[in-house]
Amino acid sequence: GLLAITALALLGAGTPVSAQESTLEKIRKQGYIRVGFANEAPYSFATSSGKLDGESPSVFRHVMAQLGVKEVDGVLTEWGALIPGLRAGRFDAIVASMYITPTRCQQIIFANPTYGVGEALVVKAGNPDGVSNYADAVAKEKKLAFVAGTAEIEHARLAGMDRDQIVTVPDFAAAVATVKSGRASAAAFTSLTAKDLASKDTAIERATPFTFKHDGKIYKGEGSFGFRPEDTALRDAVNAELAKFIGTPQHLAMIKPFGFDESNLPEKTAEQHCAGQ
Repeated sequence: GLLAITALALLGAGTPVSAQESTLEKIRKQGYIRVGFANEAPYSFATSSGKLDGESPSVFRHVMAQLGVKEVDGVLTEWGALIPGLRAGRFDAIVASMYITPTRCQQIIFANPTYGVGEALVVKAGNPDGVSNYADAVAKEKKLAFVAGTAEIEHARLAGMDRDQIVTVPDFAAAVATVKSGRASAAAFTSLTAKDLASKDTAIERATPFTFKHDGKIYKGEGSFGFRPEDTALRDAVNAELAKFIGTPQHLAMIKPFGFDESNLPEKTAEQHCAGQ
């Protein structure tokens, strides 16, 4: 135990020999931050010219500029690989409008929400199977497509969907293809993603948006940026900037082109979401 005592004494001496540089210090020094995103318009996506765009990158860029970090570089990642990629150090933040859920809070830490949104299904034009929500799929024993790692899977299970009704695919394009090929009656997304996807393809449409409710609890998704558990200094700095920005006229003007408005302002904190409130 002697070694441990010596080490502690050194630590307490106020002269850290090689204090690990924090991620916040690192990104300020290098002037850029590398972030993981999944192609999901209007939240976070790469434009045809390769620019990282959407609600999440726009707000994140503003926050980073306030923190003295000029550049945000995107690393395109499959949705289900975002949290593992962050934890493995492939990038220093997840900027994909990721919902804050108790399960995810066990793996990473979140900034406070930047937006809130309900859900919607994408169906074939005319909705031939008459499926507009999870309850319809349960009642009619229809299959739904889900992108791996999304919160919608959890909601479908809570609604009573069987495992064999849940078709899991790697990305948003694959989910739409599954509906068009008839392998699933519908695909589940956030209402804004569903709206965006349907606007680009006349073969599909968005069913009526809904807010999922279960056992008296309302599951309105609220999302934000994710960080590694040890990066509390970075998360706290981001939260301080978000508190000054979210809901301001500047913020609302910034997110308007992506289909967001005052109805999409968040109502809870990350802490409340992590606690399952």
